[in-house]
Amino acid sequence: MIIKELILHNFGIYASTNKFEFHGEKPIVLIGGMNGRGKTTILEGILLALYGTNSFAYQESNYNTYGQYLLSFVNKADGTLKTYIELEFLMKDEVESIYRVHREWDGNKKRVVESISVFKDGKLDQFLTEHWLMFMESILPSGLSEFFFFDGEKIAKLAAEKTSKQMKESIKSLLGVSVLDLLESDLYRVINRTAKSKLDDNEIKEIEYLHEKKEEATKRLELIDDKIVDVYTEQQAIVQRLEKLQQDYQKKGGDVVAQQQELFRKRSSMMAKMESTKEQLVNDAASELPLVLVKELLVSIRENAEIAQDEKMMGAALKKMNSLLADFDQNGSHSQDIQKFIDYVKMQSENKQSAPSYNLSDTAIFKLQLLLDEQLLNSKLTIQSRQKEMLQLQKDAEQLDSYLSVDIDEKAVARIYKKIKEAEQKAIELDVNLEMLTEERSVCHGDVMAATSLYSKKVEGYLKRVELNEDRDRIIKYSHIAVKVLSEYRIRLQYKKIALVAETMTNCYKKLANKKNMIQRIEMDPNSLDLKYISKSGEEVEKASLSAGEKQLMVISLLWALALCSKKKLPVIIDTPLSRLDSAHRVSLIKTYFPQASEQTIILSTDSEIDLASYKLMKKDIGNEYTLRYDDATKATTIIKGYFTEESK
Repeated sequence: MIIKELILHNFGIYASTNKFEFHGEKPIVLIGGMNGRGKTTILEGILLALYGTNSFAYQESNYNTYGQYLLSFVNKADGTLKTYIELEFLMKDEVESIYRVHREWDGNKKRVVESISVFKDGKLDQFLTEHWLMFMESILPSGLSEFFFFDGEKIAKLAAEKTSKQMKESIKSLLGVSVLDLLESDLYRVINRTAKSKLDDNEIKEIEYLHEKKEEATKRLELIDDKIVDVYTEQQAIVQRLEKLQQDYQKKGGDVVAQQQELFRKRSSMMAKMESTKEQLVNDAASELPLVLVKELLVSIRENAEIAQDEKMMGAALKKMNSLLADFDQNGSHSQDIQKFIDYVKMQSENKQSAPSYNLSDTAIFKLQLLLDEQLLNSKLTIQSRQKEMLQLQKDAEQLDSYLSVDIDEKAVARIYKKIKEAEQKAIELDVNLEMLTEERSVCHGDVMAATSLYSKKVEGYLKRVELNEDRDRIIKYSHIAVKVLSEYRIRLQYKKIALVAETMTNCYKKLANKKNMIQRIEMDPNSLDLKYISKSGEEVEKASLSAGEKQLMVISLLWALALCSKKKLPVIIDTPLSRLDSAHRVSLIKTYFPQASEQTIILSTDSEIDLASYKLMKKDIGNEYTLRYDDATKATTIIKGYFTEESK
């Protein structure tokens, strides 16, 4: 489980909407805040989102009801008294899934009622919404949550005493021993409830009567089942006969006979379409299409016409230029250079070989261009398409003619067709009969179930009373033996599993402790679950001889070991993690425990616990960091990115 997002809306000291986003790839999430600024509220919010009434924070609180507990978190700043928390997390199983749990409640009502919605991969999941607590208990049982979500003050308290009763119960839950306690409790309940009861002769007669009724209903059901089998067998035979008749019908050409009129109609339509296509081809041939044969000549004519048109335009231009030059000379202007230019243009024009002229008008030239550029190409494509269509029509017509030319014995086909209709009618009758028998069986089956249930219930009650009268002493005797066996089995099971926990705890402690030679191994009593610290010489080291910091490391080592032994990949959340630890032990936790505690370790700390020096030591392992800023005017906390930045002060 990796927590991706936490939203607190009007929750505790957090007014309005506050969002924590955890998308860093490094294991540590660092959230800083001074005392009373809402660090513990974050831990309680996560526990509440995941567990609701099963949250150990609620169970350890002084509130009599869950509604009172919810009401205590309602922030009244905006006057709405509406509060919600929302937690999104990623589960990495065979397939990754994103879960988002949303809890909300209204503090403006006399009775506070919580509503919950659960989304999986962005879609509302009704099953998870209705069974969220059951789902969470399968992921992380609430009894084990204290191994992953804890605060430094609780660690300090646990360090000052022997293994607490609550911790022992949690360890039993982890080891699977708690189910044995439940079984033992059930056995004692059986012993206490065992009592004598009186037998009644009338009850035996009633049982015999109910047995007869059950047998009669069962026989009726068996008779109906036999009829259903007979009808079903006959139905299958009819189906096989129909398949054989239909095959014979097709072989004799029955399909062709049935479709003959349609085939004639289709052929007539096809022939009409062929005639229409032929007529269109003739019309195409009567238009501009033949000119495709002399396309090169038409191109040559267009080129010569364009040249002649250019020469005509040049002649008109020279004539106009000479006229303008004459007017220019009359005005006394010198025009020798201009005359030379006109003579040069005239000479160039005369030197060009004049192409044969067809004396085409501008309109004729335009029509020729349109014919060459568009009309001939379109006519060619049209005629090709129609020729292709004509060929396909001819093929289809030939195929239809082959169908229609088949020699068919229409009398034989008619006889087979009559048999098919008779078989189909028989199949319909069998279907109706089978449906009626099925409905009758359903009613009869209900009668059998009711008679059987009534008979079984009566017999069970009778046998229980007989057993209690005849075997009361035997039940009590063997129940006591089972309780004794459970007690012995519990100790052996605990011994086997406790050895692994103790070994793991020893390894964790050696990673954290400075005096690595002082304690060689840690043992846990399989019966009492109390811890023993053994030196290198094999002697027990008294807990009193350990410093306060070492005692806390012991508790952290135990929590770390239990989390590892649970084999659950879950985040670790630590509130005030370095409470009462000296500098050496702080460095050990920062460099060793925090980066390795889990794939995601969320640390809630003050600036005195994780100070600048500690922050620099763990910076390389920090993925996300936030600071809780408190506003005296609004009496509310908001969040900003960065760990105790200038903005947060």
